[in-house]
Amino acid sequence: METLTKISSNPTPEETSHAAIIHISSFSTLIGIPFGSVVGPLITWLIWRDQSKFVDANGKEAVNFNLSILLYQFLVIIIGLILFLSPILGMAATDDASPLGIILSLPGLWLFLTGIGLLSLVRIVLVLVATIKAGNGELYHYPLSIRFVK
Repeated sequence: METLTKISSNPTPEETSHAAIIHISSFSTLIGIPFGSVVGPLITWLIWRDQSKFVDANGKEAVNFNLSILLYQFLVIIIGLILFLSPILGMAATDDASPLGIILSLPGLWLFLTGIGLLSLVRIVLVLVATIKAGNGELYHYPLSIRFVK
């Protein structure tokens, strides 16, 4: 990975503003843009990536992190739904009226709700940290981030 000194020793105020906007644009999903957590950083990064290595590096970090979180959320949804629906569907297939199927489905529901909630909370906190760091002229490497864009 490139270090900050290799990228830019002193980014301009315009570069730090653009880098911060790239990170904070992941909240565009909150205003109703479908997949805005990925689309926002991707579009802003594509617009400004040629401006400087600092802006480009921040954009890659933001896009990679938000794609990673989207993937993790998708996996939590799939696993949670499988764990939630399997006992209920098994109960329906055998015409079993006992509450055991409902009880066995609760861990899947818990995984779904807490998994999505925790991933959302982590995303909010880390995006805010990255936005502040970018505004201060620092490159933030998100944890849990898969490097889709290099």
